Amino acid sequence: MSVRLSLTAFCVLCLPLTGRAAEVVTISVDNAAEVAPTGKEADWIYGDYVIRNGRTVAVIARPVATRNANMTVRGVGGCIIDLTEQERPNDQLSCFYPAAGLAAFRSAQVSASGGSASSTDGDLTARGQRVVVECTTEPAAGKPQITVAYELADGDDFLTVTTNWKNSGAVAIPVELTDRVRADRSFDAAIDPAANVAWWDDEWFGQTFAILPTDARFRDAPTALKPFPNRDAVGYEPATGAIRELPPGDTVTLVRRIFAAPSLLAARGTAARLAGQKTLPVVVIAKDPAGPVTGAFVTVFDTTGSRYAAGRTDAAGRLAFVLPRTATDWKSVIRDGARGTVERPLAVADDAAELSVAAELPRPGFVVGEITDASGGPIPCKVQFRGRGCPDPDFAPDSSDTAVRNLVYSAGGRFRQEIAPGTYEVVVSYGPEYDAVTTEITVARDAEALLALQLMRVVDTRGWISSDFHSHSTPSGDNTCSQLGRVQNLLCEQVEFAPCTEHNRISSYLPHLERLGVTQLMATCSGMELTGSLLPVNHQNAFPLVEQPHTQDGGGPVVNNDNPVAQIERLALWDDGASKVVQMNHPNLVQVLGDRDTDGTADGGFEPMLGFVDLIEVHPLEDIFNPSAIDGDPRKRTHTVFRWLQMLNLGYRIPGVVNTDAHYSFHGSGWLRNYIASPTDDPAKIRVEDVVEASTTGRLVMTSGPFLEVRAVVDGAGEAGPGQSLAAADGRLTLHVRVQCPNWFDIDRVQVFVNGRPEPALNFTRREQGRFFSRDAVRFEHAIPVRLESDAHLVVATVGEESGLGQVMGPDHAKKKPIAVANPIFIDVDGDGFQANGDLLGVPLPHQLQPTGHRHHGHDHDAPDHAAQ
Repeated sequence: MSVRLSLTAFCVLCLPLTGRAAEVVTISVDNAAEVAPTGKEADWIYGDYVIRNGRTVAVIARPVATRNANMTVRGVGGCIIDLTEQERPNDQLSCFYPAAGLAAFRSAQVSASGGSASSTDGDLTARGQRVVVECTTEPAAGKPQITVAYELADGDDFLTVTTNWKNSGAVAIPVELTDRVRADRSFDAAIDPAANVAWWDDEWFGQTFAILPTDARFRDAPTALKPFPNRDAVGYEPATGAIRELPPGDTVTLVRRIFAAPSLLAARGTAARLAGQKTLPVVVIAKDPAGPVTGAFVTVFDTTGSRYAAGRTDAAGRLAFVLPRTATDWKSVIRDGARGTVERPLAVADDAAELSVAAELPRPGFVVGEITDASGGPIPCKVQFRGRGCPDPDFAPDSSDTAVRNLVYSAGGRFRQEIAPGTYEVVVSYGPEYDAVTTEITVARDAEALLALQLMRVVDTRGWISSDFHSHSTPSGDNTCSQLGRVQNLLCEQVEFAPCTEHNRISSYLPHLERLGVTQLMATCSGMELTGSLLPVNHQNAFPLVEQPHTQDGGGPVVNNDNPVAQIERLALWDDGASKVVQMNHPNLVQVLGDRDTDGTADGGFEPMLGFVDLIEVHPLEDIFNPSAIDGDPRKRTHTVFRWLQMLNLGYRIPGVVNTDAHYSFHGSGWLRNYIASPTDDPAKIRVEDVVEASTTGRLVMTSGPFLEVRAVVDGAGEAGPGQSLAAADGRLTLHVRVQCPNWFDIDRVQVFVNGRPEPALNFTRREQGRFFSRDAVRFEHAIPVRLESDAHLVVATVGEESGLGQVMGPDHAKKKPIAVANPIFIDVDGDGFQANGDLLGVPLPHQLQPTGHRHHGHDHDAPDHAAQ
């Protein structure tokens, strides 16, 4: 028996375009700029195959076992990973998996009709009237051999995809006729049984993917339009009935056409035409008195008032689509967030050749930003708009850039933002070294409201630079945030050094900084987060790493899910053991130190990992003030900062860090940071090697905003800062502590921890010792005498117990406490070098009798001390 199914997917407009011969090209360094598609989700690398003509371009991932698009879009060899229109490149596809990702394609060949084709060492080339790339799985007992062919003809606005399942065995085998489209987060998916079409539609970023069966139906298809989870597979059944098993020697074939469309309106109209319905070309033109309106959102409703589909106008204010002539009383609603909403009927007359509708929208208001520094020069800033008697604006989703929800990120302080008329509270900020400015502005229609103000730097951080060592954007695969948006977020929060740390891919922020013209304001380097399982143990960041752009994983190491120790060693020794920071991310330290299966019984854990660790994330910092909250459940990674204090007492001299792990650009970066000792305060002069040296030796202060300075001084014997050692022969020293804050949060407590225990005599509160506190930028300053009986590490922390970060850091972080914790200063009292006391602070912790020492990977923790800056 042989069964053949024909399925048709469709695109946007059926407007004639200039034809170009179809071709297949293997992407290389020499041709990538000309042949490779672009878009927020473009994931091609050298060696993948471009198949294209004058209308359509797609990338088929080379069918090798190691081909992953990113951390979560894996096993993409032989699949479509990029798909867009030639004239409007806008790839938003993560992956199209033929056979729903169950097929591991391992070989490829190419053919052409009306032209030529060749294959050399897996590199494919073809050109002709029709070209085909065919990928095949290896034979396996009890499984069908699967072949997928991608076919493109001159003039086609779709790819024809043919999948064959063949049973070469002696017994029947189960088979499912399925596909999976990976289109994440902002995509909506649905099946329309009336038109027998499935689609995946992203209204904001303007791309739709669709599939239309012809002589088959979707398996378990609904009776009415029905949304479904956008990651679910779709299955097919022939008109003759379901296929569940494939007899020996038989083959089943599935044919469909897939392509990208710029809107769901375009896609549904094409589906109607392909289904044989009569259709009418429609153009909606949105304009205001000044001209075309770009990005106006057009929604079409059918005769029942049900929402049919939507799309956005282009740069000319036009949205073109087709409607089925099955109804006469369609309605369009044209909406623009800054201009308002108008309705226009769409009368589909039987004799009409086309329909053109003009929608006149009112003019918006405009906010013109002229934000400067104290000298009147340009300055990056984050500007929030909060409606007063009107809604907050919603400029774009949190995965976008520049204007995100009710925020505007400006790299130079000058911007012109369309906004609905109304009165707004405006909050302008540039990180915690600057006072924020809150003001009110009234915006009139068709008028500019000037937002002119200065941001004043009030916190003196000379000798220190701010950093975030852990954040993400869409190349990571677990989010869809624009990488440009991530860079803008970091920049406008005055993060002065930020390595690029995408999941399982070495990448770089530098192109975005260059595009914005701000390379002098934020230093960066290439890095990655190597993210494997077992979770959460096997997540590690490293920087700097050598990026090899458009290669698998950017040239980075691969995960080892079976052996976290081997994984972190591989990462630490990458790039021939070059100097780097290796950071353990959000760990369960009980699991690491001695209970790998978290069953409550000591088993050695993954403790050898710590030999390759330079930094440990220890947030949430506020737990340092609440030791009673520790959870004894070894399965939970709660109270990490307390476990870190225990580790210090066990002799692990590994500095702590805090990072945002930001995944979206709506206030994602900025609310946590580290201050790193630095020989320069100029981001343009930051050297990565200085950041590595200072970080790995603990010359680092962790904070959600307050700038905390700590120096230990022994008269006649010297001084030391965080991460450093100091001899105090008689146990006497002075801690010089200073805390600075801007005007938008406060601190009211400073506590010294001695060997991890809060010393009651070294606790200072605004209520009890108000003479040491102020309301000026320097909130606390005091020289604290300390008397020690034995060796001790001193950790100083400050917190605003009666304060919060407030609206400057957005709704998700507003109630978080302002807090800062300095890395320990190690005091040697008896003259034989600092010795850890082994105190577990009253809470059991499985651990080794002797901690694993730091293993050389380009630097040592025992580097000579340097004077604090």
